[in-house]
Amino acid sequence: MINFMDLQAGQRLRLKDGAVAEVVENIGDGIWVQVRYLEAPKSPSMVGTEELCHCEEAVGLA
Repeated sequence: MINFMDLQAGQRLRLKDGAVAEVVENIGDGIWVQVRYLEAPKSPSMVGTEELCHCEEAVGLA
């Protein structure tokens, strides 16, 4: 389990769908972080986009 309170900008997360996303900003609530997609095998158009990532979407650090 990843402690979302400890995540820092620049760290990379592996998501349940196989995507890799870089933390852009930690919201600080322990549940959400702003990420930028670096790899998105199932949705290549997501690469380079940013969105909020919920803690349950992440499976580990990449």
